[in-house]
Amino acid sequence: MKRQWIAVVGICLAVMAFLTVFLMKRYQVRTESIFAELMEESLLSSNSEALAEMENFLNAPDNPDDVEAAWEALSKDESNIFHYVCNSEGEILAGDMRIFDIKYTVAAELRSAKVKDKRISEALKTLKNLTSGSPYIFYELEKSDVYLVASKLEDRDCILISGYRSGKMKNYKGVIIKGNRMLIFTLLGCAAIMIFLTARLYMKQQKRVMKGQARYDILSEFSDTVLFEYDCLDKTLVFTPNITTLFGLKEIGQIRPFDKETDFTMVHPDDVPKVKTLLSTIGDNKDEVDDFVIRFKDKNGNYRWVRWMGRLVRGRLGTPQVFLGKISDVQDEMTKEQDLLEKASIDGLTGALNRKSAEQRIAALMQDRDCKGYLFMLDIDDFKTVNDTMGHAIGDLALITLVKYLKEHFRRDDIVGRLGGDEFIVFMTNTEAAAIAQAKGEEILNILAAAETTPHFTVSIGAAAYPAAGKDYESLYLAADHAMYVSKKSGKNRIHVDDGTTVTEKED
Repeated sequence: MKRQWIAVVGICLAVMAFLTVFLMKRYQVRTESIFAELMEESLLSSNSEALAEMENFLNAPDNPDDVEAAWEALSKDESNIFHYVCNSEGEILAGDMRIFDIKYTVAAELRSAKVKDKRISEALKTLKNLTSGSPYIFYELEKSDVYLVASKLEDRDCILISGYRSGKMKNYKGVIIKGNRMLIFTLLGCAAIMIFLTARLYMKQQKRVMKGQARYDILSEFSDTVLFEYDCLDKTLVFTPNITTLFGLKEIGQIRPFDKETDFTMVHPDDVPKVKTLLSTIGDNKDEVDDFVIRFKDKNGNYRWVRWMGRLVRGRLGTPQVFLGKISDVQDEMTKEQDLLEKASIDGLTGALNRKSAEQRIAALMQDRDCKGYLFMLDIDDFKTVNDTMGHAIGDLALITLVKYLKEHFRRDDIVGRLGGDEFIVFMTNTEAAAIAQAKGEEILNILAAAETTPHFTVSIGAAAYPAAGKDYESLYLAADHAMYVSKKSGKNRIHVDDGTTVTEKED
């Protein structure tokens, strides 16, 4: 945990350093943009006035057509803006930088201001193509901290260039940018101190938690109950170490139930969705769980029933924080309960399901939309005669024998039940073809005919297709009962199959 927090603090500091650089660059660009706008506005105004003065001077009848004289006549602001005149080739015709008759060029002037050659070439190309009209602002030179505006005089190869003497402006801009940097450094420094203090406080708290956890783990070793904790925020599940000894499980660390890579094999596959649902919805309807039963797998691969009991702890704002509770072994309890349920659902004489249990299981299978099958109804022929002539003990033996054959020759997944008396039902699942149902009924008839049992008896069988002959249990039951009636009416000891496509004679 300590290493994790050192990593987190390091990442935070790196992010703050990145933000510092980013914000300083942004403030610098913004400051330069504002300065450029202010300078361009002043330059355009000054250039326009100077251009008008020069043209008025040169066009006056009493003044000579002399560019240098016109430039000398300009009213200049020596502290900030300068003006000079050049031709389209970039040769300076008038200005402070022209000394005696030595030729001086715009290129030399820009080079002295440390403008790159590429920018100078672009500026000279612009001068060569400049026409009279609106002034041109040299935006491409602003990155070199040079601010120039040029206007061409009408009917002359003369270009008036106005610019800033920007030494003072650079200093002023530098002061503002430096002030912005100091402000950013101060704010981010305060943030770094806050992060450091928060991390230190958290580390102290973690030490206390770890000490408490150590005591918690030691106490759990002497307990016969497994405790668990689910962090609703981090979505992590932790058990006390004694889970390995009490339930015979492999060593279990922190579990993230909702991660795809999580090893959740300790829980029965059918129960995994139940656990996830419990953990994801705890607090939606209730904060306490007192009867949540699932299966855990032990080291030998066997599953044991366990019961979860717990309570949700909420934060100050009512948000779920931690779900705490205990797990107890209820294998013996569940085994006894299942035995009781099994006994309650079995017919005591024959071992088949009783009527209620058989109907419930068949109805449950019908809930599946893909369910296909046949419901068989069997009735022992002349069973009353067997009881009257041979006694009820022999009659009971006939019932037991019939169920024995049904269980042996139907599949394990098929449902065999006793309706009462000598009537039985079998629901044969995953079967659609009427021929298969017909063959299975004939197989039972042939087995009974060949059996050397006492008493010897026959049965009449009716079978109805689900869902073709009946879309629910009641209608399917009536269809199978009617099919059995057809078998008895036709001479007994036979099978009649209702596949749902034929119209049969109704029972009187």
